[in-house]
Amino acid sequence: MQRYAITFEIRQGTQAAVRELLSGYAPPEWETADGTRLLSTSIFMKDTTVIRVIEIDGSLPSVMRHLAAQPSIQKLERELDPYLATPRDMSTPEGARAFFVSALMEHVTTRVAEPVR
Repeated sequence: MQRYAITFEIRQGTQAAVRELLSGYAPPEWETADGTRLLSTSIFMKDTTVIRVIEIDGSLPSVMRHLAAQPSIQKLERELDPYLATPRDMSTPEGARAFFVSALMEHVTTRVAEPVR
């Protein structure tokens, strides 16, 4: 399993609308055509900073392509556009890839507790 996080900024005063959009969208299909599985997604917001964490089993590029093609995600991204501090183009695979590359956070460390015996 791998974890990835992306971050983006929203405009001040749009937090309530963004919170509603991000908490209410339909989930994507959990498996890609090549068998990569999206295991979980979590979204965090602090002031105007939004962080989306995904856990996957497989290929990140596969998940990025998959999510960019999912109708529920496309709809969500269109609805988010007016609230973003920095415009982005999610309407093409190239635009989605450019956004993911620029928004991907550096993974520093993960610590996991030992199983209880």
